[in-house]
Amino acid sequence: MKVSIDNSSQIIKMRLNVEKFDVSNMQEIKKELQNELEKKAQDVLIDLSPVSFVDSSGLSVLIAIFKQLNASKHKMQLCGLQEQPMELLEITQLHKVFTLINSCPN
Repeated sequence: MKVSIDNSSQIIKMRLNVEKFDVSNMQEIKKELQNELEKKAQDVLIDLSPVSFVDSSGLSVLIAIFKQLNASKHKMQLCGLQEQPMELLEITQLHKVFTLINSCPN
């Protein structure tokens, strides 16, 4: 699996276990994330600390998850952003939309 899930608390913690979040794996990751959200709708923390590169395909997955959660009145937080993913969020102005956390809680 490309996503590790911890749903033992009030917030679902999802860790992307890939170095690159791009067109080559975005469908699989999106499916894993959405399958988990269908089981239990609640706030989500996505740990991107292993991810050093995100392209527009990966970004589209994050936007889709954000919209899905927002429609059900739940929140999405991102943590552990490395340099390139953070720059992408800044360029697209999504750093103003998403809730970003510097370090990921254990």
